[in-house]
Amino acid sequence: MQLWKRAYLYVRRKKRKSLLLCITIFLLSSFSVIGLLLRSITDLAVTQTRESLSGSFRIAPDMQNRENITISEADGQTNISYIGEPLNEKIVETIQRTQKINSYNAVIKADALLQGDIRLIDYNGKYQDDPAAARLISVEADTRSMYSTDFQKERLRLIEGGQITIDDKYAAVVSRNLAAQNGWKLGDKIQLSPRLDGKGQEICLTIKGLFEVEAKQQNMDAAPVHLLENRIFIDITSACYLTAAAGADYIDFFVDDPAQVITIIEEIQKTATINWKCFVITADTKEYEKISSPLVNLTVLLNTLLRIIGVMSMGVLSLIQLLFHKAREHEIGIMLSIGISKVEIVLQHFIEMLFIALVSFILSLAFDFSAWNCISAAVCKLAAINIHMKSDIVLAVKTIITTFGCGMTILFLSVLLSNLWLMRLHPKTIFSKLS
Repeated sequence: MQLWKRAYLYVRRKKRKSLLLCITIFLLSSFSVIGLLLRSITDLAVTQTRESLSGSFRIAPDMQNRENITISEADGQTNISYIGEPLNEKIVETIQRTQKINSYNAVIKADALLQGDIRLIDYNGKYQDDPAAARLISVEADTRSMYSTDFQKERLRLIEGGQITIDDKYAAVVSRNLAAQNGWKLGDKIQLSPRLDGKGQEICLTIKGLFEVEAKQQNMDAAPVHLLENRIFIDITSACYLTAAAGADYIDFFVDDPAQVITIIEEIQKTATINWKCFVITADTKEYEKISSPLVNLTVLLNTLLRIIGVMSMGVLSLIQLLFHKAREHEIGIMLSIGISKVEIVLQHFIEMLFIALVSFILSLAFDFSAWNCISAAVCKLAAINIHMKSDIVLAVKTIITTFGCGMTILFLSVLLSNLWLMRLHPKTIFSKLS
């Protein structure tokens, strides 16, 4: 009798045993499919997170290194000045030659005096009689003001005109409130001069854009210079004239893949043409880590559970088959006595399991994919992640192939484990036990 036919007849004849195995494999297969689907989705979510978020790192002068600073006393105040290598365009060009940088933003921050008949925003009126405070404003120069921390954190929002770009010269972006209070509009000129104790020269700027302050002022009693409404964004070239700065206060570099920021930093620090004793470099991947951390943790958990399910499946199936095979000793003895090899008997047992497993596998796939949206939503809620998971054709095919391959391996190993005792059996030994 052919091998396949014997296996089919046994499965058909032993319906209760076959049903028990079918239910067991169905449950194990269902857990495996759900686990594989969730792992595939979380991997996809991590990838999409990396694509949707940009990473960045910041290079700034190392003010902790005493070799880079000088300390002086003037009018009872201690002044610290940076004397190290300037953070200028040369550094930017060197980094851009060695690494794939999406964009960058060089920043200079300073205080300046606003010239002319102007009125700053002052919520409490305490500083109206102070001539210096009445004209002192906060200046932030950016290569690209859209990358300013205040705009990135949505404390400020551009409502009219445009942002500062790398090609701008003598351009400014001011608050809507400050412009309204002084009757300014786009295209008007404003003049800034250095502080009385500062170096630099007076500059004339053209208003390019207006922004709205979205953040609530935390200290309404603060001096006008500390209010966001009195902040002026200017181009980096104008800032160099205004402050006589040789380089930027810091430069933010942006990359497409936040997961590669640390690697990029390590590569940049190998650049011999940059004196790294003068600079400190820090990564900014907090937003990416905050979003991806629960997904990565879920992936690790799912990988662990899948391994446990695999080992447990092999153990459970081996135990059930071993119990069934013990009741088949007489049948196995007859098969051995008529010349059927042990390898062929083991192969028949595998084919029997294969018939049952195929039915269980099809049923588990139908159940899992029909209930997938509900299951994924429940797991996402449990994992505290807000991602809509939906299976597609590619994901389904990948999961089916993976489950089938792993399932066949587990079935084969479980059959081998459950038939180890068979290798020591002889027909004479079997029949002597029955007599």
